[in-house]
Amino acid sequence: MRMLALSSFIWLPIASALAQTPFVEPGGVVDAASFSAPVVPGSLVSIFGTNLAPGNGYAGAIPLPFALGKVSVSFNGAAAPLLFVSPQQINSQLPWEISAGGPVSIVVTSGTASSPPQTVQVAAFAPSLFAIGGYAVAANPDGALAAPTGAIPGFQSHPATPGDSLVLLGSGFGPVNPPGITGQNSLDALRNATSTPVVMVGGVAATVTFAGLSPQYVGVYQINITLPSTQSPGGAAPIQIQAGNVTGTVNTSIAVGAGWPQWAQNPQHASNPGVVGQALNTILANIVYDPLAPQEQAANGNELVAHFQVPLVDGEDVYMEYKSGTYSATSFATQSWGENKFTWQNGQLVQQWQYASDWKAPGSSQDFWEPVFHAALGNAVVYVPGASGSVIEIDKATGAFIQRWAPFGTDPNTYETGPITVDSSGNLFYNVIQVDTTNGFYGNDAANSWLVKIAANGTVSMASYAALTATQAPSPGGQCITSFDPAQLPWPPSTTAAPSTGVCGSQRAAMNVSPAVAPDGTIYTISRAHFNDRYAFLLALNPDLSLKWAASLRNRFHDGCGVSVADGGWLPANGTPGGCRAGALQGVDPLTNQPGDGSVVDDASSTPVVAPDGTILFGAWNRYNYAQGHMMHFDAAGNYLGAFGFGWDTTPAIYVHDGTWSLVTKNNHYGGIGSYCDDATNCPADRTTNNPASPEQYFVSQLDANLNIEWSFQNTNTFSCMRNANGTLSCVSDHPSGFEWCVNSPAIDANGVVYANSEDGNMYANAQGGQAIGNIFQQLALGAAYTPASIGGDGKIYSQNDGHLFVVGK
Repeated sequence: MRMLALSSFIWLPIASALAQTPFVEPGGVVDAASFSAPVVPGSLVSIFGTNLAPGNGYAGAIPLPFALGKVSVSFNGAAAPLLFVSPQQINSQLPWEISAGGPVSIVVTSGTASSPPQTVQVAAFAPSLFAIGGYAVAANPDGALAAPTGAIPGFQSHPATPGDSLVLLGSGFGPVNPPGITGQNSLDALRNATSTPVVMVGGVAATVTFAGLSPQYVGVYQINITLPSTQSPGGAAPIQIQAGNVTGTVNTSIAVGAGWPQWAQNPQHASNPGVVGQALNTILANIVYDPLAPQEQAANGNELVAHFQVPLVDGEDVYMEYKSGTYSATSFATQSWGENKFTWQNGQLVQQWQYASDWKAPGSSQDFWEPVFHAALGNAVVYVPGASGSVIEIDKATGAFIQRWAPFGTDPNTYETGPITVDSSGNLFYNVIQVDTTNGFYGNDAANSWLVKIAANGTVSMASYAALTATQAPSPGGQCITSFDPAQLPWPPSTTAAPSTGVCGSQRAAMNVSPAVAPDGTIYTISRAHFNDRYAFLLALNPDLSLKWAASLRNRFHDGCGVSVADGGWLPANGTPGGCRAGALQGVDPLTNQPGDGSVVDDASSTPVVAPDGTILFGAWNRYNYAQGHMMHFDAAGNYLGAFGFGWDTTPAIYVHDGTWSLVTKNNHYGGIGSYCDDATNCPADRTTNNPASPEQYFVSQLDANLNIEWSFQNTNTFSCMRNANGTLSCVSDHPSGFEWCVNSPAIDANGVVYANSEDGNMYANAQGGQAIGNIFQQLALGAAYTPASIGGDGKIYSQNDGHLFVVGK
């Protein structure tokens, strides 16, 4: 059996035997990782033949000996260090002094007998990875091999997680600097490969963070890589390597699991990890992460208007925010935020550590809904938001502080304002707003706002939103339109009327936005005027943070006044209650007498999504269609493609199928709110009675790539329930039109099953076509700011309700 002992430095004496002439097989000198020629100076080689040694022997110390017992090997007369000898196989190191580029002669001597010379070709590069059972020797951050759990007897193993770092062991990666020393390991100095290899995993380039000699092993190279966070899951993702323009020829693979390392799962925000979700049969875990939820509801009309982090999943580990302190309606800063790590142990989700951040949310509930504190996993660490626009790096295993990136020092008026995005190369992106909130968030103009990039090598760069939009946006002190005065209802007052105006304010990042990163490295984010949500832009930035293009969200919609529901409109007929003033211009927004705007309000958590064809989706708000907003669609050059009539606070999930893609979003047709105003006479609140062509209804909808509905599932549950202390439910039927969907980012499994939360307290599962295949009640039916869902690598469903983390499965 061909073997390589990398860690078993055990001395076993060679049994005595009658001297026989050793014989090296023709072609029997090969690289110890690939078991093929050519071989490379400094690497380990395996020699196959007969009578090579009288028995088995292993090296017992480093430096490696040039003889084990009475067995020695020479290449062109130069003695070779020995790792292992046996009658049929010898593992040795090809001396660094051997020149590459031609054949060399090898002779094995056992006692007094020497083998006839054999030749082997020597090359400068012949990259390959050591493997066990076809799986590369690739170590996860916890030391387990990146193979299916239990796949390699005698070794701990589990699939790698996208975004994590792996350590690969290989051979044949060529010269190093400083030069290698024959027979020695590299504990004395870090020896880097002079040619950085290219590593492809499943056809996707991984980021190489180190390539050189392994510190502890003789003749073994170590390649450190970061798996792309977009890496598709698979039990055997092939690895292809190249060094010195030479491509390895041996097929090895690793197992890649499904992780949920950040908001909406990956840098494109697609929310589709590629694993099959479990059935919603049993609540497997119920953990309170926001003990302040009752205080928040009491202060906000019994609604929980706080945004929460999506549960992050990394193999058996789960990361979730927690809150402490007290709740005040006049300042979010009385609360504290941090991150908990849990691990599945014997079927229980057990807390491992807790890290308290110094991050504070700006403003108060008098300004907007509570902003999100949102961590991300990447580069084998945890990143959490910190104070003054900083990001804190935490050790995944222990929760210990590693370092802080603080580009803005300790300025108390500077805030990190949304989920951190980690791209496939390990770069971080996040938004920062600098504003004096002494008189409330909108009491002063934003002083500045930035998109910040922390490169994988730790270099920090940033781009100012004001500078990015300087040529497109109105000046901060300029006038921007708002809406007509309520005394002028019904709106618009006339076909020529112009709405009121107010100071625009500076362009800044929208609250709660997580930048999206396309596979080509383009970064997409959202900007808005500080004092006016109608003046907003979708921005595309190059990897160096220079502006690629800016697309305005203004004056995009023509489905307002006078457009019938049958023709894609939302309002009752002009001149009737809920409709615009008689004679209004066709299609305009009654609040402005202009085409409708994609408004970006700071209550929302909508985030750009990059679709598989490179187009971009963003959910914007507007008031005139019962506050449903619009899902806006742009191509990769910034051209507006159209919109769907719901977009309020939603980050759609992407389902790839049949050579195309679809998106899934909540699609609430709100009742209890006037069509375009808050006046009960001009905009009656009873939508179903006042506008029967567009009644109050609540759907999860799947749209095709052109934003046409493929299927919808309607919530028809009328019962508000709560879970009692003894586990029983108390319910009352009080929602005749059903409940709205409170999920702001649904999750989709490999079979296209959609998992989404409703305000009725249930998590629902819907198959393709909209068929309901399961639901499970969690804690409480309540009005809530919107709650995301995630899927673990084993298909468990992670959800949240009433400040509780729920895990559901079979």
